[in-house]
Amino acid sequence: MKKRGVFFLLTMWWFIIFAVIGVLIVVFTTNKERISTDENRVLQNAPGFTIAGFLKGDFASEFENFLSDSIPARSPIIGVSDNILNRLSFNTSEDMYYLDTTSKEVAEYQGDDQEKSETEEKTDTGDSGASEGEPSDGDAVFELVKRDGGSTLIYTYPKKNLEQVAKNLDNFADYIPDDGHIYITLVPFPGLGRRFSNNLKVYSGWRSNKLDEIDKLTSDKIVCFDSLKILEPHILDGEDLFLYGNHQWTIRGSYYAFCEMIKAQGLTPTPYEEYEYKVNRPDNPAYTNLDTYELLYPLAPAVNYRVEHIDKREKIPFMAYDAAATSAYLYGNVHPWKTVITGFHTGRNALVIGDCFDLSMTPFLLPYYDEVHKTDIRYRIFDRQLLGTSVVDMMQRNSIDDVYLIFSEANDINSATLLNALADNII
Repeated sequence: MKKRGVFFLLTMWWFIIFAVIGVLIVVFTTNKERISTDENRVLQNAPGFTIAGFLKGDFASEFENFLSDSIPARSPIIGVSDNILNRLSFNTSEDMYYLDTTSKEVAEYQGDDQEKSETEEKTDTGDSGASEGEPSDGDAVFELVKRDGGSTLIYTYPKKNLEQVAKNLDNFADYIPDDGHIYITLVPFPGLGRRFSNNLKVYSGWRSNKLDEIDKLTSDKIVCFDSLKILEPHILDGEDLFLYGNHQWTIRGSYYAFCEMIKAQGLTPTPYEEYEYKVNRPDNPAYTNLDTYELLYPLAPAVNYRVEHIDKREKIPFMAYDAAATSAYLYGNVHPWKTVITGFHTGRNALVIGDCFDLSMTPFLLPYYDEVHKTDIRYRIFDRQLLGTSVVDMMQRNSIDDVYLIFSEANDINSATLLNALADNII
């Protein structure tokens, strides 16, 4: 009996302690937009109480998410937890590819890649340390072009991967109208961008034939845009198109790619200067003089929704205008689906599929569509159960005309995202 009494008291004390912590979180947590730059998403605020939401269970779910997102010292706790889980888990090949590349990029943000400048002027190994092997017949490559006429191999793309991705794209295109298209671009990481821009005495450009090969293998409904060719002249002109404090390209870089996509459709891109922007800088003093985030205001009244269970919509802000991070664009990478009612009346709808590199570009698409939808099909991100159906079914339900695929090199031809996840979402 005594042991039971001690156990009861301990249980009660734990309950009281967590109840007090919960009350303190509710009382002292601000209801302003909160951005987690580590997770590239907007954190849950305290939900409003309604009888309908309580009966459906939505209030309890949102309140649980709010408490989880408001735990003191949350970022360090997540870091320790992720480290433990990474040691215990079995990652997919795409996870390992992404995590490995990201780790290198983080090191480069800290200045490690700056050491390569002098080294690359004195050596000619042709190996960046990131190459996936010498190309065979039919393979595609990504390389830096040297001013002396040579090149430095960065990646190779096996012929079988090119053929599989081309097949997946064509199969996906079967679910859009005859006058619809799939527009695709694959963007290099900042580390590679700076390896080029910081060594202009060595390199005159960069190139890849991977999308040229994809273009040969696919129908006219697939339109490829080489971000290397698009960004190259601007880099040679001295523009810095990649961020330092965040793992992405700048809004200027994404705008240049957007312009090429729109012009290819016979349309005129809205000039960058026609938009009004709120310009934010991060609080981190290490990056204050490097990164700026230009958060545009829509040209017409736009309404942004988070969507789950096929058609359940929750209105969210258009932008996180108080944040200085790429997750501020379109209020972050909201899962599992996002819908923007643009305020324009064009008779067409678009879907953007990307891995966060699309966030800064997507707002520029609004004047050309009635609705712009967004999702992320990566295995470690996409929640089909929460969405309630497949991506293709959502495309048909929302009368999607055009699809934009905007990915970083972590999710390109050699990744499970384009090799497998794209096909999985047709079913």
